[in-house]
Amino acid sequence: MRTSSSRRRARWAAAAAVVSLGVGGAFTAATVAATSATAAEGCDVDYRVTNSWDGGFQADVTLTNLGDPVAGWDLTWQFAGGEGVTQAWNADVTQSGSGVSASDVGWNGSLGTGGSASFGFIGTGPAGTPSSFAMNGTTCTGDVGGGDPTDDPTEDPTDDPTDDPTDDPTQPADGEFYVDPETQAYDAWQAASGTDKQLLEKIALTPASYWVGNWVDPQVARAEVADYTSRAVAAGKIPVFTVYAIPGRDCGNHSGGGVEESEYAAWVDTVASGIQGEPWVVLEPDALAQLGDCDGQGDRVGFLRYAANSLTDAGARVYIDAGHSAWLSAGEAANRLQQVGFDSAVGFALNTSNYRTTSEARAYGEQVSAQIGGRPYVIDTSRNGNGPGSDWCNPSGRALGERPTVVNDGTNLDALLWVKLPGESDGECNGGPAAGAWWQSMALELARNASW
Repeated sequence: MRTSSSRRRARWAAAAAVVSLGVGGAFTAATVAATSATAAEGCDVDYRVTNSWDGGFQADVTLTNLGDPVAGWDLTWQFAGGEGVTQAWNADVTQSGSGVSASDVGWNGSLGTGGSASFGFIGTGPAGTPSSFAMNGTTCTGDVGGGDPTDDPTEDPTDDPTDDPTDDPTQPADGEFYVDPETQAYDAWQAASGTDKQLLEKIALTPASYWVGNWVDPQVARAEVADYTSRAVAAGKIPVFTVYAIPGRDCGNHSGGGVEESEYAAWVDTVASGIQGEPWVVLEPDALAQLGDCDGQGDRVGFLRYAANSLTDAGARVYIDAGHSAWLSAGEAANRLQQVGFDSAVGFALNTSNYRTTSEARAYGEQVSAQIGGRPYVIDTSRNGNGPGSDWCNPSGRALGERPTVVNDGTNLDALLWVKLPGESDGECNGGPAAGAWWQSMALELARNASW
């Protein structure tokens, strides 16, 4: 059920040191443009050192195409102080000596005029500042087309911009939860046109959970959480993220993995230290439902209890995942939740990445809640609009469910959430790509079948 964050455009805005390249390498607003004698070429590069420590640093780069549309991009630069790239995301990065090349990874290669792509990396050595960049071999010099920046503009500046401002991400006026513009769904929506764009908007502009796991270094995961939650706080919305790194995760199936037993507590503490504000957290999907089903789980109940404490102490509102109505009986779900306890966690989560209808999940949730002192719960409605199919893994014919919202109706239901990100594969089954990878045809089907 993994929902990967490897293709999210992590900006790591919290406590970021802005390193923007202007004339002579001065730290000014980043406006670096490429010129060519044969085409209108140009780019804007925003290079940010987002974190640094003794012997290493983290950086984020946003490339904006200011010239004619390009079908792919390759951004090059020279390090000056012996820096090296050890890990990157959202770009294929290679290095030879001091020279670095970062190229698109396919899905983010097409950039229209004004279009942008972002990537990040972890580096070794001092957090130096590259003195220049080049996009597709053209040096970034500060002006599109090589014009003298002192010349008067020939175009009336009131005619710009050419981009449709309605494409900018917005928060629904009545939405409580944060809409993240840095998802695969948002990228796909931005790149689409016509009917596909209208359908993908249903997913891209609906609040959904950010997934955090051990597919990246713990410090990267911490930085992602800090960036995501700080952006939500700045927008005045509630961030929701899902922690998914329990030892023995998914019992080695499509989303198998997780951290080592000896490393889980430290991993959780690292992630928790990045929390800004008071996010809602869904804790370890399937972990309780699969309790005892395979080796390598260690003290799973103890791990969940520790994680709930650590995340709560950092400001989170934690809901322990408890599977769904077709997996455990209400009594067994309640028993397993009580083993973990609610010294820190607020309640429990149901139907994560599954398809049980909202009415079925609510009835089940009330039964579970009644056996554990009326604890509140949340339901994942992301893909349950048509209920379950014959298979749990990438079933066809499903539909988007109800949009996320806080619920105050006198029951123990706290909220409907989108925990799973619609359009991201459950795994290599029924024609789908690897778990967490974007699957456009499935996304369009879910949106097309939605009742709204």
